[in-house]
Amino acid sequence: MNRKNFLGFIGLVLMGLMVLFGLITLTYGKQASKEEEDSCLWCHSNATKMKEFGFPQFTFTPEEVRAQTKMPATCTDCHMGNPNDKSKEGAHKGLLRLYVIVKKNGFQALTRDKLKRYTPDSLQQKGGNPQNVLLPKIEINGTIKLDPEVVTILYHDKDPIDFSFNYLVIEKTCGKCHPEEVKEFKKTPMGQNSKQRQYKSWIDKEKGPHNCGPWFIEGFEEVAKNTKVPYTKEMAMVNQKACNWCHTQCLDCHYTPKRRNIQNISEGPHTFTKQISPITCYGGGRGSICHAGPEDRRRGAGYIGGDFSNPRGATPDVHYIKGITCVECHENASEGKKLFHGHFKRQVNCSKCHAKEVKSLNASIHKKLTCEACHIQNVGGYAGTFWGPGKMAGVKTPFFKYKEYYGVVRYPILIKDQHGRWIPVKPYPMAVLNQKTSGDLKPGLAWRFPKNLPDLERTDDAWAFVGLLRGLPSNDYALTWIQMDKLSHKYGRARTCESCHTPNGEQRQEIYWKYTDAGAEPFEGGYLVIANKEGLFIKNIHNTTEIKVKEGWRIEDFAPWFYLKDEWKVKGDFSIPMIKKRRLYQKELGRYLEAVNSGKSYHN
Repeated sequence: MNRKNFLGFIGLVLMGLMVLFGLITLTYGKQASKEEEDSCLWCHSNATKMKEFGFPQFTFTPEEVRAQTKMPATCTDCHMGNPNDKSKEGAHKGLLRLYVIVKKNGFQALTRDKLKRYTPDSLQQKGGNPQNVLLPKIEINGTIKLDPEVVTILYHDKDPIDFSFNYLVIEKTCGKCHPEEVKEFKKTPMGQNSKQRQYKSWIDKEKGPHNCGPWFIEGFEEVAKNTKVPYTKEMAMVNQKACNWCHTQCLDCHYTPKRRNIQNISEGPHTFTKQISPITCYGGGRGSICHAGPEDRRRGAGYIGGDFSNPRGATPDVHYIKGITCVECHENASEGKKLFHGHFKRQVNCSKCHAKEVKSLNASIHKKLTCEACHIQNVGGYAGTFWGPGKMAGVKTPFFKYKEYYGVVRYPILIKDQHGRWIPVKPYPMAVLNQKTSGDLKPGLAWRFPKNLPDLERTDDAWAFVGLLRGLPSNDYALTWIQMDKLSHKYGRARTCESCHTPNGEQRQEIYWKYTDAGAEPFEGGYLVIANKEGLFIKNIHNTTEIKVKEGWRIEDFAPWFYLKDEWKVKGDFSIPMIKKRRLYQKELGRYLEAVNSGKSYHN
């Protein structure tokens, strides 16, 4: 055999060995994966065994799991654990599971086997409030009710210590198949929790104090330094945990567990979805978290309304009624706009669907009004929020959030934004007690983020610092401000012309609320919001029913307004321009009424 033929022969042999090695590796790789899966399914596909263990709801077949996840991943790809060990304890070592958050010892994350009061899977219980349908239930006096000790549930991509997004876990699970998506998500506002992380103290000179509070752990030193009473790291961690469970992760969006459907195995407790629905954005049945918190609770102009709103029963946004999802309006990576995975544009372009109306509006006398300035009314949610001394999950803290002052205001107050456009806001009183100084904060209207930031980084929320006030029997030195978040949802029929155009340009709205938080038996009250040429005022805050304070509390802990009265005010011109050409106004009013009565649109 000559040299040329010999080298050719060796090449063929080597190629054959490489192919053989590849086949062996592929074969044994598949077999190992199969063995791992079989190890998990040895128990979990055996209904008799799972019933003996006390968890019949955890019986799954591989066909069910694959049909519901729509992914080829094995059990260990998602849940990790130790599949080589046949014992329950050994197989579950390092296993990722759902966490139940309970109100004890500063909030604890328990797996359901550690929650002795847990009843059969909540997904198997029929009916219930869609806001909290996934929360565990127990039997109380013969009736199945929500477990009062449970706050929420977190999926296994959360850290069970501080409840934050666990990137190390996500990289070992979701990131195994979706590395680019995980990498991109880290850069997004949701992935970084960037909006809240920018509030490092109550007296941040750029952002000011926020309704949600500061980022308690990262800002601990500065917050503690300016607090008149003892504030420890343990207290800060309890506050931080309450923030962290609201901030999102991969499974919050894509994991959508459903009740098992014997007619359709693709519906069940392992259901995943690619297209995000409004219910998923609202916490997916795990309580008032994710967007249910800032939209329906804080702003009070939420998208879904109904059981998600406070007070309950608010009319949903007209777009939700028509079946339009959040991602159809908010630009995202799926539209090819060079956005990161999980990146959503806050500002919406209404002309995408309403080009004719937007064009007409931009050429009219109302061109400086945003669409939502006219199309939002009957706003619920917070009517006041006060951070004072109390207990969170059994831990004393000077920063318990007394927030359940819920009420409805007929029309929002309109103010000019940084670009001179009129936007709707819902002003309400806020305070944090026991503060030493107000730092460099100056009284007056301010904006959370400057106007020169791009849409993806900016909010259009306003606030107004009032001052560091004295006059309380205890908890003195109350840092006070007026919260004025921009309202963006709950679109519906336009408000009336007269609701804006008053004879003197003054805006005046009454709000009545009911208090149902800690410290007292439920009581009711109200106040008046006035916006005119002199400023914006919250006047006559009062209770209409008796305040019965519970043992261990003082009225100023949860109701500093009882002593501070009409102190919530800010100077400036908040009036709406008065009508100068009355005849022209009457003509336009006639056109408006004719359009409304005939079912047509009016945009002029």
